[in-house]
Formats: sequence, structure tokens, C-alpha cells
Amino acid sequence: MKVKKPLTLNKRKSIDKSADPYLNSSGLSGTALCTKCHAIFNNKRWTLDEKLYETQLKKSDTNLVLCPACKKVKDKFPGGIVKLKGDFLADHKNEILNLVRNEEDRAKGFNPLERIMSIDVVESGIEITTTNEKLAQRIGRSLQKAYQGRVRYKWSDDTKLLRAEWER
Repeated sequence: MKVKKPLTLNKRKSIDKSADPYLNSSGLSGTALCTKCHAIFNNKRWTLDEKLYETQLKKSDTNLVLCPACKKVKDKFPGGIVKLKGDFLADHKNEILNLVRNEEDRAKGFNPLERIMSIDVVESGIEITTTNEKLAQRIGRSLQKAYQGRVRYKWSDDTKLLRAEWER
């Protein structure tokens, strides 16, 4: 009797492109450069490397485009919304925003398309919009880990949107 081997997971992060029209890079071939953030599309993936950007910019066969993250920022199409509330927020606003920015930097190391679109002060606290739902989830998780409090996640059914609410 033949024993089936379990499927091994790909070590590279799998990204579901079906629900996000901005991630469709099928029209891109070769190397493409984002004119706004200097991200580079090469070998079917986006990376951030300023030295490589400068060398590729000099080549004539390089396409100049906007990356999916810059398109989302331009169109104001968030993938995640994080709301921060509570009395604790007023006393520790700078520390919390530093933690949020550090989480964005960490996320960019894995996927350069994960970015914070805006940080707005609203009457109930602070609202952070992100380019994808995973970064919003990471921000909520890191806030809960660092400052406790309560995080609630609300996933939308029809689009890839996460609403996270942290309160302490």
C-alpha cells in the first residue's frame, strides 16, 4: 500500500490575489519601478532596494509604474482600518504611534506593499488605515501584546477589509 505524503507548505508567504484587483501584476513583464515609493517589481515580486532602483532606472527596458500600494493610497482604498480608543491612549499617544510605525517597518521587510496609508485623529481616538488587512491585524496584535487592552476584529464578507478596534 502506498502512503500519501502530506503536502508541504511553501515557505514564501502566499498572497491571495483573487479578491484584490490592485495585486494583479499579470500585465507587467520584466522589471518595473514604482515612481513614487521606489519599489521594484522583478521576478514576479515587489521589493525595496534603493541601490537596485537607481541601477534599474538607468536601463531603457524598465517600465515606470505605480505599485499596488501606491495605487491604493492614491485611490483611498484601504485594506485595513485600526481604531484606537481609551483614556490610556491620551497619556501614551507618542509611544503607541511609535509602536505602530515600527510594526509598519517590520511588515515592509516581509512585504513592501504593506503600508500605513494615513493616521488621523478622530473624536473617539485615532484611526489608522492600511493598504492590506494583515498589517491592520499585526498592529492590533502588537498593541494588545505591548499594552494589553482589548482588540476586536471584524472581517468583511464581500471584500478583503479588516476593521480592528483596540481599546484600553
